[in-house]
Amino acid sequence: MKISRADLRLRLAPILLAQALGLACGIAGVRLASHWVAPADYGRYGVFVSLAPLGLGVVFAGVLKFVGRRWAGAGDRAALLRGVLAAIRKKTPWLAAAVAVAAVVAAPDGPVVFGTLLLVAALLLTLGQLAQIALQAERAHWPDFAIAGTAALTRSFLPPLAYAVWGASLVSLLAGFSLHAAVVATTGLALLRLRRTAPAGTTEIAPGQEYEGSLFISLAVAGWIVAGFNRWAAAWFFGAEQAGYFTLAANIAVIPPSLLGGVVLQYFQPVWFATSPQYADARLRLARDVDRIAAGYTLAALALAVALHAVMPWLIGPLVSERYAPAAKFVLGAACFMTAVSIGQLYHTLLIAGDRPAACGPVDLSGAGCLLAGGLVSAACGPEWFVRWLCFSPAVPWLVNRPLARRLLAANR
Repeated sequence: MKISRADLRLRLAPILLAQALGLACGIAGVRLASHWVAPADYGRYGVFVSLAPLGLGVVFAGVLKFVGRRWAGAGDRAALLRGVLAAIRKKTPWLAAAVAVAAVVAAPDGPVVFGTLLLVAALLLTLGQLAQIALQAERAHWPDFAIAGTAALTRSFLPPLAYAVWGASLVSLLAGFSLHAAVVATTGLALLRLRRTAPAGTTEIAPGQEYEGSLFISLAVAGWIVAGFNRWAAAWFFGAEQAGYFTLAANIAVIPPSLLGGVVLQYFQPVWFATSPQYADARLRLARDVDRIAAGYTLAALALAVALHAVMPWLIGPLVSERYAPAAKFVLGAACFMTAVSIGQLYHTLLIAGDRPAACGPVDLSGAGCLLAGGLVSAACGPEWFVRWLCFSPAVPWLVNRPLARRLLAANR
């Protein structure tokens, strides 16, 4: 795809700058956390962070998918925003129930504080994500850069600073993360309001059952479990200290594949969503385009994962505290697993762009089932087998997600 000067200035430049800032902040945050935060506290903090997307990634997942798919073409975006916010309010009790269960399981010694901070963070992160999705859909990438930059700065620095200033405790870490979520939500909604001031009125464009029903919630639950499972498995099978090492390794390892995946999705997703998928030949062209992008992404992400693994010994000391040296053994596997998740997301996006949202069910759940089964069995066999499985995991979306997605995209409704 040819990139014009206007696209470079208005779209690609802010996307790349956001990822570069995220990388810089992530590196600085790793250094602070590894020097200031005890491994056991960091391991439990990692569990909290994996639960924080319960809102945007699970309960409200379908509503946010609706925003991304329909925002750009909506004639009355103010009505659409009102309908989306009403849907979020309606679903908030379900989020509260999910948070309550998660808090009892994850923090039996202090579920009230853990759960309260988790609920606040989950709601605020949802609002920030809503603003970002809307701005990305209308290709307003510079305002989106402002939100992404704010998120990178506050997520990397506020939790360890809170740990240092408010006392070396898990609660301080969680409060710092919740404060990060508050800043991101405030910034996102302010920027969205500046661009799209809602006129007076009561008209609402609701997401509808296709996006509010159980489909995307089920898929989001599966995706959320996949995203957090490796940290949970490390804590369950290897203990809190090893979970802390894995959490730090994952925080380092996900940076290259997630930054690259973020650039790919932010740049190509609005283009794919603008495609008219009514005819079979248009869907075939769309599938071929996604295949090309997915193949290029896979090669680049795995090359970055290997490079990061190679330089990791030199990062112990200058970047990562010596007490976190055992984290190095998890870096390559964690990077490969993030690559696998991102490849699956590309084929999920293919089905949404091709107006086949129902097909996301069998595709996403089949891929997730393979990733979870492999992770569970390998973790039970020990850390070495766990890492080997993680390194193999990028093959799963190519062997499972892609063939299913291509077949269901081509099928008649």
